[in-house]
Amino acid sequence: MCVCKMEEFITLADPKLCMLSEGMEMEVTELPQHKITDFTVYDKHMHLCPFDTNLIERNVELYFSGSVKPIYDENPDPSDGLPTRQLGPINVWWIAGFDGGEKALVGFTTAYAEYFLMEPSQMYAPIMATVHEKIYLSKVVIEFCEENPDGTYEDLLNKIETTVPPQSIGCTKFTEDTLLRHAQFIVEQVESYDEFGDDDEEPTLVTPCMRALIKLAGVTLGKRRAARMAAREKKKAQKHTMATTTPLVRSVFEQFFKDQIADKAASAPKRRRCGVCEVCQLGDCGKCSACRDMVKFGGSGRSKQACVHRRCPNMALTQAEESEEETAEVEAQILKETRKRTKSEKKMKSKVEWVGEPKEQVGKKTFYSEVLISGNKVGVGDFVSVCPENDSEAVYIARVVSLWEDSFSTQHRKQFHARWFSRSCDIPLGAVLGLVKVEHRQHPPDWVELGGVEPEGGAEEDEEGSHFFYQMWYDPKLARFQDPPPDDDRTDDDGHAPFVCQSCVRNSRRESEKVGTPGSRMTGEESDTVRTYYSSFSYKGAMYAVGDGVYLPLDKHRFAVKSRTTPKTKTNPSIYEDEERYSELYRKSDYVKGSNSDAPKPFQIGRIKAIYQRSGSKLTRNSQLYLKLAMFYRPEDTHRGAAAGRESDLCLLYWGDEEEEVEGEVVCGRCEVVCAEMMEPQERDAWFNQASDRFYFLEAYNSSTQEFEDLPYEARASGGKGKGKGKGKGKGKVRAAGEEKMASFDSQQFTPLRCLDVFAGCGGLTEGFHQSGVAEARWAVEKDEAAANAFKLNYPDSIVLTDDCNLILRYVMDGKDTNDSGQPLPRRGEVELLCGGPPCQGFSGMNRFNSREYSQFKNSLVASYLSYCDYYRPRFFLLENVRNFVSFKRSMVLKLALRCLVKMGYQCTFGVLQAGQYGVPQTRRRAILLAAAPGEVLPLYPEPTHCFSPRGVQLTVILDEKKFNCNITRMSSAPLRTITVRDAMSDLPDIKNGASALKIGYSGEPQSHFQRLVRGRQLQPILTDHICKEMNPLVAARMRHIPVLPGADWRYLPNIEVRLSDGAWAKKLKYTHHDKRNGRDPNGSLRGVCSCAESKSCDPADKQFGTLIPWCLPHTGNRHNHWAGLYGRLEWDGFFSTTVTNPEPMGKQGRVLHPEQHRVVSVRECARSQGFPDTFRFFGNVLDKHRQVGNAVPPPMAKAIGLQIKKSIVEKKKGPDSSNNTSSNTH
Repeated sequence: MCVCKMEEFITLADPKLCMLSEGMEMEVTELPQHKITDFTVYDKHMHLCPFDTNLIERNVELYFSGSVKPIYDENPDPSDGLPTRQLGPINVWWIAGFDGGEKALVGFTTAYAEYFLMEPSQMYAPIMATVHEKIYLSKVVIEFCEENPDGTYEDLLNKIETTVPPQSIGCTKFTEDTLLRHAQFIVEQVESYDEFGDDDEEPTLVTPCMRALIKLAGVTLGKRRAARMAAREKKKAQKHTMATTTPLVRSVFEQFFKDQIADKAASAPKRRRCGVCEVCQLGDCGKCSACRDMVKFGGSGRSKQACVHRRCPNMALTQAEESEEETAEVEAQILKETRKRTKSEKKMKSKVEWVGEPKEQVGKKTFYSEVLISGNKVGVGDFVSVCPENDSEAVYIARVVSLWEDSFSTQHRKQFHARWFSRSCDIPLGAVLGLVKVEHRQHPPDWVELGGVEPEGGAEEDEEGSHFFYQMWYDPKLARFQDPPPDDDRTDDDGHAPFVCQSCVRNSRRESEKVGTPGSRMTGEESDTVRTYYSSFSYKGAMYAVGDGVYLPLDKHRFAVKSRTTPKTKTNPSIYEDEERYSELYRKSDYVKGSNSDAPKPFQIGRIKAIYQRSGSKLTRNSQLYLKLAMFYRPEDTHRGAAAGRESDLCLLYWGDEEEEVEGEVVCGRCEVVCAEMMEPQERDAWFNQASDRFYFLEAYNSSTQEFEDLPYEARASGGKGKGKGKGKGKGKVRAAGEEKMASFDSQQFTPLRCLDVFAGCGGLTEGFHQSGVAEARWAVEKDEAAANAFKLNYPDSIVLTDDCNLILRYVMDGKDTNDSGQPLPRRGEVELLCGGPPCQGFSGMNRFNSREYSQFKNSLVASYLSYCDYYRPRFFLLENVRNFVSFKRSMVLKLALRCLVKMGYQCTFGVLQAGQYGVPQTRRRAILLAAAPGEVLPLYPEPTHCFSPRGVQLTVILDEKKFNCNITRMSSAPLRTITVRDAMSDLPDIKNGASALKIGYSGEPQSHFQRLVRGRQLQPILTDHICKEMNPLVAARMRHIPVLPGADWRYLPNIEVRLSDGAWAKKLKYTHHDKRNGRDPNGSLRGVCSCAESKSCDPADKQFGTLIPWCLPHTGNRHNHWAGLYGRLEWDGFFSTTVTNPEPMGKQGRVLHPEQHRVVSVRECARSQGFPDTFRFFGNVLDKHRQVGNAVPPPMAKAIGLQIKKSIVEKKKGPDSSNNTSSNTH
């Protein structure tokens, strides 16, 4: 019969445990005492644990279950007890003497009660027998020392060996081995005994026999006491500092992190709403009486009442203190104003008259400078409030661009063209409510010096609702806040704005860029009567010329050669069809996690030979502009197939003899293709790394003969790259057509920005920025000593501050120049680039406890980091975090972060990037928030450089039920192929489980372009940190039995007995229950391992330990997608799961086994999965190094972002015409 177990607090309320008669009372300070039988002790992972091994003293949470009985019950039979589960955690365990002189009275104390232990459960009996053995042996030793204070060790040993243990403890005899094995526990019990002795008594610990035992057994004195003190000190050290914030950031985040922010404003303005709850995030309904009285809905605004649907629950108490009379008066006023408004709305379409003579006649429209609306004069350039057609919407604010009348229509409708602060369209003049004052609030000249200063008070909208201001332009599609274009405030000689709408001009320009526009026309032999040829054309803002390389979509050109295909490895060979042996393989599907089978191919590449338009046609659409292309072969396009692609450089092409004619609209971008005969391999790598979209060729490929040939003269003449050395033949003398037009960063005179990296870790962001050349590492803030030391190893010239980030910010805000260690702190005006990734555990989906205090503290560090931005006011700002950051707490943290940056005056945007699209063999989606100071060019997000699995490139962000995408357009393909596990680590030497050699040699030459790049130019090639965690014998046996197959994981484990390396045996898993969901196997055997498989409650007696197939995985597999990926092997042609801080086969990302070797991945393999070069060094033990790698930003992704920041700086130097300002709405 299944017994339902109760929780502890329910059990303690049961009348069976009450000992008090009616009318009796118990001291509230006393904990109730009960007994518990059939008990089992375990940790939070449900693993059986001994409670006497200092786990409790080290703050490890231990729980126990069993049948609770009244304190007076002496019967250990659990049948009449109260079955209870998960009592605890155990605060302390204790010994209260001996029952009849033989068996110790052991008990536990929890937060609710004290429990005397009776009989253990069957599975816990062996552990408890050992406990009783140690306790009884301690009793014998203490009694001997009390009776024989001068006794020697030999005397004590004789006493031990002649003592007959009681049958109740399950031990037959005591030996010297028993004494030495339990010496540490015995000494601790003697220490505890001495603590309760009189001060004038000689301690038992100093007796000759005890001193000899301590020396012989190597006992550490005071171990338990030290463990307790260490636990207290550790707990004290983990007391989290309050977030240090600037006044501006505090005003935004104070309600959200009210328990984590220090120095709360003492004189903060009275709030009508908290601003962070779900109710506050709703919009005003526009229909209730309170909304209809608001100015923005056309009311008077006198009542100043919130929308009835937005009454903040967190401020309800404050609002309830208002008097009933005042509330009644307000409601009456609202009703009165609503009636007035209803009457006035019916008269809105009257009294519209032109003022003065027409200024201009354009087609059917007659333009005027001024108009009289209900007695109010409105002119071109004025700001007006406009009533929407739906009165539940807020009043629009617009600037009048032009006033006009359709002179040829019968209605002669008087209209105006508006530049909206929300959206754009033509609106009838009768809807204008009246003039309003709108100012462009520009940033003061001392904007940087105002960082960290208390912001000026004042509402953003006055009480009458007629005064407004704007600071930013907002792009609703890309979620970009930017500086307003300078041409929007232009006026003519009369002080009026011109009739031309600059917003429409920009929109028209953007639309025209979507259509290919030909450049200068070519004359002479190139042109004929059928076609008109051009030297260039522009498309989507890019200029293409004859001779340029261009990208084409997949399979736009069909090559004449059929590539050799690689046969797929069968994931379930016939050997695994024996379900009795492979009893869990039925759970496996055909889907292989981490596979690149669905990864798209890279763009095809061609060289423009001609740009033409068919004569006689009007160029109305891009499809009527054509390109004649000479196609390049990628290595995988030749007869050698995919194998050639794996072995060749990523940017290698072959000159081809095939051509293709395509429409201009299919072009996906431009690239640079050069002849690199005169370049050394290292020179080619350096040239490739300097910028994206670069390719080279060394040979030609003949598709007819399927042979590789020397380059023809035409290929060498098309463009060379190198030093000009060699045998002549014109090599390297002619630059590629259009090469001078491609502004490569290596030719720019660029001064790196001074960078402050907060939460720097080992320096992943800094490494990427260093590779891009955008910044130099000047300062870093990292509290973890191991990570800080790693940063110092890689950037010895930078100042690494190992203090708490809140403390450092407090120091600089207080005017200090150095920290407690004497290190100089960065001063305001010195930091030009601020980058960092606040700890992501609080936002990470892998953290199942992200609502706890520690995670809340981690989350509040976002406010601290934004305060760094507010204080230093750098030119550029970057915040990196996990993908879940943008949706955490209904995107509230993201909204508040954007609110902070906009209030500071920063241009900003947000988006999600996939690191795998920038050249790492790993899926890692990260939220990136970018900001640029006023006057700078806000960077765009970098376009992907590598293909990646479509499953990992879902980058859309949903915010308030709206979808946002960043500016990235390459979603289906990219210039380069995907990087695989094979590319990353196939050249690394074989190591074994627990390998610890910090420096070893490479086993051979690089086997891929990626490997050659990460090895770099080492004078003495030495491989560092190719070390891995040592797993225990049982885990090692499991890894050894995972087959070398794509997608293999724990479900491939055979159900057999295996001898472990320590001599023990791994057991065979027993199937004892019918699994209702999965049924029986073809042989009729059971598939369930617990009673819950039969829809019953779990029975602890069903637990199995030490089995090759972990019992817990089939136990809960039906509820957790069969635990796909645990004990999983990486696939050579696949990619890593998100690299975590501690590779565990049973962890959240369990796919951490080497593709062929029987071990978890090494530190260096994880570092390569992140894109770190082999010369990058880590610090600490193996777990420290794994943590540094897992917490880092992949340097290739950081490099791509750095190149975009660098591009923005170059664009600013060129002038405003080259900026990427694409916004259309004002904020």
